[in-house]
Amino acid sequence: MSGGQPGGLLGVCVLAATAVAVFAVAPRAANKVIPVPALAYVVAALAAGLISDSAADTSRTALAISAVQWIASGFLAMIAATALAIIAAAGRWLAAGRGRGRPSGRRGPPGAGRGGTAPAPGTPAGQGLAADQTASEGRPAARRLGP
Repeated sequence: MSGGQPGGLLGVCVLAATAVAVFAVAPRAANKVIPVPALAYVVAALAAGLISDSAADTSRTALAISAVQWIASGFLAMIAATALAIIAAAGRWLAAGRGRGRPSGRRGPPGAGRGGTAPAPGTPAGQGLAADQTASEGRPAARRLGP
């Protein structure tokens, strides 16, 4: 449609597709779109170049040189689309993190906040040994079977 090798029109299409893709996925998965624009441009440029450029059919060397030129013609479009994906993904990720009302600061060990102590390592939660019983009675404490 552009009257020559792939370039401007394909770049605009990749930019538009990147914008749609970043907002089509879940906010926490938007970072998975970041490498896609460059890969999509390479595939589309090769396909469009093979369709539109009949001079590349003469030899393998001519085909390889033409393919490098088709891909290189969209270098700025690939950079712009990747930058758009990074900025939009970061914005969506930050907006999703703020919207959930996550507590700031560090979280304690698992089980902390329920009775003040976490279960002993290697024991299932709620079935720990009572340390004060062993010390006061001089014998091993029995396991508790419930909460």
